[in-house]
Amino acid sequence: MKTYFFINPAAGQGKGTERLAEEIRKAASDLQTECEIYFTEGVYDGQKRARSIAEELNGEAARFYACGGDGTLNEIINGAYGFENIETGCIPIGTGNDTVRCFSEAGDFRSVRAQLSGKSVPVDLIRYTGMIEGRKQTRYCINMFNVGFDCNVVELAGRLKKKPLISGSFAYLLAILGMFIKKEGIRLKLTEDEEVLADGEVLLCAVAGGNYCGGGLKTSPQSDLTDGFFDVNIIKNIKRRQFLRLFPIYVKGKHLGMAGLDHIITMKKCTHLKLTPASESFYLCADGEIRTAGEVEFEIVPAAVRFILPQR
Repeated sequence: MKTYFFINPAAGQGKGTERLAEEIRKAASDLQTECEIYFTEGVYDGQKRARSIAEELNGEAARFYACGGDGTLNEIINGAYGFENIETGCIPIGTGNDTVRCFSEAGDFRSVRAQLSGKSVPVDLIRYTGMIEGRKQTRYCINMFNVGFDCNVVELAGRLKKKPLISGSFAYLLAILGMFIKKEGIRLKLTEDEEVLADGEVLLCAVAGGNYCGGGLKTSPQSDLTDGFFDVNIIKNIKRRQFLRLFPIYVKGKHLGMAGLDHIITMKKCTHLKLTPASESFYLCADGEIRTAGEVEFEIVPAAVRFILPQR
């Protein structure tokens, strides 16, 4: 089976990508696996290359590995979506790496040998359609969407990571502290069919297939990438003091079933959802990447892609 590795040279602040390429070549040689390595060049280049190669394969079985963070994986999945002959995997060398955290029983995702020896399993994707980056688009997300507080943290962390001496994890910590001070949410309307789940200002909202966001925050512990649903999690626009008490519980995934939170947190499993912002556009975080969007519709796509789990 042909194997393609798409390495994002900017992932993890650009450290170790050449060394990873050497690891790939050695492991592929030892396991007698035919491989090709591509270093991506800018936003959406990985997606375009993945799509082009998938078309050229003309149905021949292949594996695509995204070597980067959640954003790189998102690009490769969007490029490979619709090609049943393609299995997709991830070698996590990015900052957040939240998608692979959902597979705690798998082997070492960082091991090229374990990846090449791994098996694939069907996982769900979330299709989202709307005005995205100024034009009507349909795209796919594997892990999670965030709007409001969560998204603002990611957006600020992204800016902080560009500054010298600020690493990925430290950038997230600083961003969380900064957003605590601002406590900026979002005004929106969320509807599932005729049911209104929220209408007005909320602190945050997540549409989750996976469990983690923000580099290991387990904000949606009930989610399952294989159950045919996504989870909508909404925290109302509570006071800062309340949020300070709730936040340590929420990010560790310990809020499920806790008494006294029903009036603060709304959680529901859905297969489709419409998000209408009060403003013309808003920031939408999709698999850790910030997009500018207008009204967006979400829909679950069960067993949409085969995801490679490294051998234990």
